Amino acid sequence: MKPYEFIDHTADIIARAYGETLEEAFGAAAKAMFDVITGGVEIQSVGLFEIEVKSIDTEGLLVGFLSDLIVLHETENVVLGEFEVTLDGMDRLHAVCHGEKFNPAKHSDGSPVKGISYHMMEIEEGDGDPPCHVQVLFDV
Repeated sequence: MKPYEFIDHTADIIARAYGETLEEAFGAAAKAMFDVITGGVEIQSVGLFEIEVKSIDTEGLLVGFLSDLIVLHETENVVLGEFEVTLDGMDRLHAVCHGEKFNPAKHSDGSPVKGISYHMMEIEEGDGDPPCHVQVLFDV
């Protein structure tokens, strides 16, 4: 099973990402976001970046995590493809992310992601297969 799927939306892009844990689902959402940005090309894991997020709730962690990745992409000119996310309770997140420098010849077939919305957000832990999913709207 693919770690995420895109859901039809009239103006923006919605991704539903899956995992055995919420950490895996958060990582799959980040992967979906960079697939939007790059057009889905393979990203080499040659650089390492770390993200720390604090929030009052899990929704804020997801928005903060993905928003920080957008900032990292824009300020450091990198694209990321692997994400090792650790949640410390429901108010702290640490992520180790791997990627490479943005190369316009390789990575520019996608759409820029301008932001992350709380609109239509879902964060579910349960007994499904896989047991966890998150849904997030990318403002493009």
